[in-house]
Amino acid sequence: MNEPLPPLDPRPGQAEGLPPLAPRRAPSQGALPPLGPVDPAGEAPHVNAGAASPPPPVPPTGTRAIGRAAREPKPERRAGDGTGRRRSGMAALVAAALIAGAVAGGATTYLLDDPSSGTGSEPTTGSASAESQSRLPLQDAIAAVDSAVVQVQTPGGLGSGVVIKPRGLIITNNHVIEGASGDEVLVITADKRRVPATIAAKNPSRDLAVLKPKGSVGEGVDLASEPDGALRSGDQVFAIGSPFGLQGTVTVGVVSAVNRAGDSGMRMIQTDAPINPGNSGGGLFDLRGRLVGVPTSINSPVPGNVGIGFAVPANQVRIELENVK
Repeated sequence: MNEPLPPLDPRPGQAEGLPPLAPRRAPSQGALPPLGPVDPAGEAPHVNAGAASPPPPVPPTGTRAIGRAAREPKPERRAGDGTGRRRSGMAALVAAALIAGAVAGGATTYLLDDPSSGTGSEPTTGSASAESQSRLPLQDAIAAVDSAVVQVQTPGGLGSGVVIKPRGLIITNNHVIEGASGDEVLVITADKRRVPATIAAKNPSRDLAVLKPKGSVGEGVDLASEPDGALRSGDQVFAIGSPFGLQGTVTVGVVSAVNRAGDSGMRMIQTDAPINPGNSGGGLFDLRGRLVGVPTSINSPVPGNVGIGFAVPANQVRIELENVK
């Protein structure tokens, strides 16, 4: 017969078995930092083991965040804090100062206008203010002078001219009538009348010529009396002439420079008002409706205007007109 198996040994106690597991260390003792948010592309951000997560960025001092900042609440006004009394007092002081100024101004005006005080109210407007007051709007200045600009035709070509008060003589460029005899000049007025004219004087060095019409050509315009027409760089001017035969064409610009030396050495007015062939001998006018120069040449690398034009100043025009008896 088979013998029975021996009995099993008794199970050992807790103290005699396997050692218990060590407790898990807390995160502060070197555990991995928690993961940040997942990247929108689906990839987890790179985490450097053992490194603490960076603090959120702080805007630098002195810069404004994009967007509208929230308004700070206004301090609540409480009755009895004195604010209303201070504002009322300030308003009263301002009102008193205004009343005192008005009274003083009225007294001063009375003294100036009172004939018995012995002091008359003399005008104090300077020459600069008087000049600015005499300036016309551009359209009115053009309308005041356009009828005085004529077209000058000769067998050699055409140009422009301006009728000058009070004698009704016509100023033009010498190169416009160059080569023409005394009876070969025809003037076409702004209202399309054809009037013959004779050459009364010419000066090639100044590129000026004076024509004497044989009929009525209009009233004419005033010639500026000041040297260089009292022009300054930046003053608005306009030219009227017959560029390419287009009679009565108006172009507008500013004075680029005064006393600019031309090829002949004569001092001239430089302007950026467009000047083209056919403008020669026409008028350069200011906003007071006066002739300040006669366009005579352009400086251009091409056969056309590039904004650099030259005009003989009014003082040279006056000398030529005075030489005609």
